[in-house]
Amino acid sequence: MRTLVLFFVSIILTSCNHFEFSPNQTFDRISLKDVNATNIKRLGDGADDDTVKFVLTGDPQKSRDETVKLCKAVNAIPGIDFVILNGDITEFGVMKEMLWISRTLEDLDRPYVAVIGNHDETGRGRESFRHMFGELNYSFVYGGIKFIGHDTNSREYGFNGAIPNIPWLKEQLKPTPGVTGYIAMSHIPVNSPDFDEKLSADYMSSFAQTPGFLASLHAHTHNYEMFYPDDSGIPYIVTSSIGNREFLVMQIVNNKLSFERVPF
Repeated sequence: MRTLVLFFVSIILTSCNHFEFSPNQTFDRISLKDVNATNIKRLGDGADDDTVKFVLTGDPQKSRDETVKLCKAVNAIPGIDFVILNGDITEFGVMKEMLWISRTLEDLDRPYVAVIGNHDETGRGRESFRHMFGELNYSFVYGGIKFIGHDTNSREYGFNGAIPNIPWLKEQLKPTPGVTGYIAMSHIPVNSPDFDEKLSADYMSSFAQTPGFLASLHAHTHNYEMFYPDDSGIPYIVTSSIGNREFLVMQIVNNKLSFERVPF
């Protein structure tokens, strides 16, 4: 009898594509890997593209059905180069949640890149994000614009004075051949109580002192907002959540940024 039970258990285990043993699992055999790097390579550098047009969205957690609708709405807009998913892919930092949303976003006609959100850092979500999407701080250049994705989830690090990583940001903001403008993208905006207040002045001045810095893009609050936290004239723009069925279409022409709110 014991031999028979072991036989059937072995059949079940070997016939499954994967077997998730724990909600704390960070990857399995069907997990995606290095999505950001793969999609940035697919995107290319846009050297001949004089109009950079992209979608800013975020907070798809608990909103898979709305994410399906978002993909259809984005695919219907002509000229989109790529999509920025600005954090909170998950609610609980669980690998399965991250996989559901990322698989859904494969329906997009254009590449997308993801930024880590505070909910993505709960449990073992940080490790899952690194495996599935890549480094928490990264950058790429498209159409002469440098896009700088970075972790601003200060509360998840106990406000330790290291997140966001200001020295890394300043290095990314240095003049670079072929780069005419800069866009920062992160989940938590500088006016949030979840952002490390000790770092806010240095964070904003890093952007203000960078020639060609166009905007700082965020999510987190689930509601659209644009604000100017200092006298630099740099807009800090927060997108509505996917669950609220609205995203932003942004366009950069001649180093000038414009955008519109798009319900879906």
